[in-house]
Amino acid sequence: MVRCSVVVALVLVALVGTGLSVPIWNRIVGGQYAEDTQIPYQIALFYNGDFRCGGSIIGDRLVLTAAHCVVSGDTVLDAKRFAVHAGSAHLLSGASLFEVEAVHAHEFYGTLQNDIAVLEMKEKFPFSKYIQPIELMDEEVPLGSEVVISGYGRVGSKEPPSPDLLYTSMFVVDDENCHGVSFGLLCIDKEGSYGACNGDSGGPAVYDGKLVGVANFIIDYCGGDYADGYAKVSYYLDWIRKFMK
Repeated sequence: MVRCSVVVALVLVALVGTGLSVPIWNRIVGGQYAEDTQIPYQIALFYNGDFRCGGSIIGDRLVLTAAHCVVSGDTVLDAKRFAVHAGSAHLLSGASLFEVEAVHAHEFYGTLQNDIAVLEMKEKFPFSKYIQPIELMDEEVPLGSEVVISGYGRVGSKEPPSPDLLYTSMFVVDDENCHGVSFGLLCIDKEGSYGACNGDSGGPAVYDGKLVGVANFIIDYCGGDYADGYAKVSYYLDWIRKFMK
């Protein structure tokens, strides 16, 4: 976790003066704590035993996350080294770890585009009030709509990640607020210091009980003056459904 955080910090320092976007790796800024049963679709993704990203349960053996969470350079990381934490809003207690069978990053992922991936689990999730899938949104979300984002990431650009799940509300804004970085984006913002941060990558944006976005990037710094970029679920629905057998 320390190694990953250092790399991200260097990238942020390098790009902060340019206005370019950088991947969200490791809190929800301005968030509040979630109860164990409040966001049962939220998972935490671990790699080699270290917390890496967020994600959402979308089927009895499927998790949706960001491609940059499972790719290094041009290589998809080894599925056997991943584990999915589910069933608790606390990273250090109460949850179960599930093994990953296969990792599917979007085949055209690159340069902040098509930043979406599906994980196939070795065994089915034991659904309960603590572990539940979330339905995928198949329509555009109207501008100005309130969405809920959640994650275990940093509580600010220079702060540590949170061991407890946090959430906050944001609002859908025009695509131009993401500075035209990519297509297939849901851009969300909120006045004040709110938003995703390092470690929230792959995590959910939810509208009307449905998954509408996957956390992709922030601009400049966490909870800053620019909108956060999420992969738009409705845009990638056909690709995601290829794995929903």
